[in-house]
Amino acid sequence: MKNRFSLLLIFMFMPLFLQAFSLFEKEAPESCEGRKKYAVGEMAEAENEFSKASKRLENNAEAYYDLGNALQSQQKFEEALGAYQKSLETGKTTENLRSKIFHNMGNSLAGLGKYQDAEKFYMKSLEEEPSKESAENLEIVRRIIAQQKEQEEQQKQQQENQDQQDQENKEQNQEQQDQEEKEKQDEKEQNENPDDEQKDEQNQESAEQNDENNEGNDDEQNSDMNDEDNETQDEENQSSTAEAEEQDDEQQNDDKPKESSVLKQFKQRKNLQISPFMLKKEQKSDSDQTW
Repeated sequence: MKNRFSLLLIFMFMPLFLQAFSLFEKEAPESCEGRKKYAVGEMAEAENEFSKASKRLENNAEAYYDLGNALQSQQKFEEALGAYQKSLETGKTTENLRSKIFHNMGNSLAGLGKYQDAEKFYMKSLEEEPSKESAENLEIVRRIIAQQKEQEEQQKQQQENQDQQDQENKEQNQEQQDQEEKEKQDEKEQNENPDDEQKDEQNQESAEQNDENNEGNDDEQNSDMNDEDNETQDEENQSSTAEAEEQDDEQQNDDKPKESSVLKQFKQRKNLQISPFMLKKEQKSDSDQTW
């Protein structure tokens, strides 16, 4: 871009030497002296002489035009534009002079980096009077404008990419901060209430132990109840057995024939080891049997 701008400056200043020397309708001595200084490159002295001439010759278009050229040669672009504008405002410019003024105004705007404005004035210069210098400078500024647009697009894309990356980094940092904050909060709560957690664990262990004890007690109670039930059942069975035996004995006794009184006595005597023959003779029985 610097090479292009250097080339632009070459084209900018080349026409100045040709355009600085023009025929004046009315010439002041200062204008003649100013052209001499301008020719040898003494631009500050030329500016001083042209400034005097523009004051002496009011509403002289070429006097302001020469002053603008001297200012532009010193890269005083803003002041040069003012001098060119005053030259146009006199209303005494020809097509040829207007073409030169627009051309040099384009040069001053290009020197200020206002390439789009410079493009407009080069086109005005060509409209007034076609010239090779204006056409070449117009092509240069158009290339610079295209290059600037391309650079702006690249910078815009880079900025968008950078903004997106910054946003992603910001979101990641925020997520990390939130996670760290949550961990700190959890740790703080844990440090503030350690007894509660221990109590919860102890209560849970106690509940589990109580459940186990209750299960054991239930088993023992069930076992004791079963033992009592078994004992009760055994007693009932024994009682039933005894009653059954008694009933059997009674039944047997009922089933046995009643012993006679003689047999009873005999058994008694037998128990006394007394023989029946030792008994006294009883009275005569109905059966006529005596013992």
